[in-house]
Amino acid sequence: MQKPSNPQGTRDFGPAVMRKRNYILDKIRSIFKYYGFEPLETPALENLETLTGKYGEEGSKLLYKIRSNKEISQELKQDQTEEIRKILPDSWIPGKSKLGLRYDLTVPFARYVVQHRNEISFPFRRYQIQPVWRGDRPARGRFREFTQCDADCIGSNSLLHEADLISIYNQVFTSLNLPKAILKINHRKFLEALVDELKLDFPVVKFTSTLDKLDKIGKSGVIKELGQYGVNEKQCFQLFEIIGNAELNRENLAKFGQAFNQNPIAQKAISDLEQILNYIQDLDLDIRIELDLSLARGLDYYTGCIFEAVIPDSGMGSVSGGGRYDDLTGVFGLKDVSGVGISFGVDRLYEVLETQNLWPKNLQTKDTVLLCHFDLKSQLYAVGLANKLRAKEVNCIVYPDLKRINKQFDFANKMKIANAIVIGDNEIETNTLSIKNLVGGNQKSYSFEEALKYFKG
Repeated sequence: MQKPSNPQGTRDFGPAVMRKRNYILDKIRSIFKYYGFEPLETPALENLETLTGKYGEEGSKLLYKIRSNKEISQELKQDQTEEIRKILPDSWIPGKSKLGLRYDLTVPFARYVVQHRNEISFPFRRYQIQPVWRGDRPARGRFREFTQCDADCIGSNSLLHEADLISIYNQVFTSLNLPKAILKINHRKFLEALVDELKLDFPVVKFTSTLDKLDKIGKSGVIKELGQYGVNEKQCFQLFEIIGNAELNRENLAKFGQAFNQNPIAQKAISDLEQILNYIQDLDLDIRIELDLSLARGLDYYTGCIFEAVIPDSGMGSVSGGGRYDDLTGVFGLKDVSGVGISFGVDRLYEVLETQNLWPKNLQTKDTVLLCHFDLKSQLYAVGLANKLRAKEVNCIVYPDLKRINKQFDFANKMKIANAIVIGDNEIETNTLSIKNLVGGNQKSYSFEEALKYFKG
């Protein structure tokens, strides 16, 4: 029999890994809640028409489509079916794909908003933590199934939401011991202004999708691809003269304004970013905020500010991204509903923390208590005691087999359980709890109430 394996680009997460993942998830979730975001989940499956055309040319290639269980003959005219049967008489050909696995959490969120618009109070803030799927080539930090943590606000044009998201970035990264993180910010209007200044005669979408590959194919690769669209060498030189990165402040915004010759499209971007600076001026930020005009984010639906976060010297690409989208709900029939959001990639954050060993020291030590015993009588007593402890919110398990006490301690050590309750005849008669600390090795008797205080710190 062939040895079982995971599909390429997917993984199993054992208890030790899940404790680390939950450490990240709990940090992010709690910070989302501080800012009034409400929880939401959407199905893994979406109608394919919901997903197609939302992620640009590159993204569309990565969509997972689910083939129909219906045979294609049920979807064709009779004469077409007969022709197929002549060519492939013994073949079963599935029908047209009508479903797909979600590619991200933003488009399903927009679909949800449109469907439930009469139940939602705007502006609506939601956070969503769920897996997504992309038919990408697996690599370090790049998987076919991975978890995203999204926070979005929809139904408001206020740039205060962008300021809140910057503050969230700062809190998340500092809480994960990543204060050297860099948050890169750009504005879609800067990208439109580049097209305008360079007098490019092809869509902005093509330009941004090419510029978005800068990290992957380098400056020469971007120039080569732009050349295929008719951009000459002088225009490319002008492009790389303008784009660059610098700390986000008023002085640097003014310099970029001069580089754009006070282009009115670029001025809209500068005005928005100045307003955001007004909102965050009193924040004590630990992370660095950079204005990066090469940041494009390949998704077609962004219309305003664009975000991308990186951890320097991690060997990892972006660990988060997002931006403003003014009419994503419009494709589903609800026009002019602006939103903005960000998404953290849990899997990449995990890789960074793992490589730099930034986990808390006691992360793998369980707060579960093991109830140990010497015979059937003490085991039965332990069962009743465990029920009382659980009623007081103490996590505990009773060792299930009648084995020597040292074997039970060995089990606790392998499971990284810090405390064991040892139950013998004396403990039963005196109604006390003998607690052995398996880390320090000391053992002491407590009353039930004293034991509760001990377990709860």
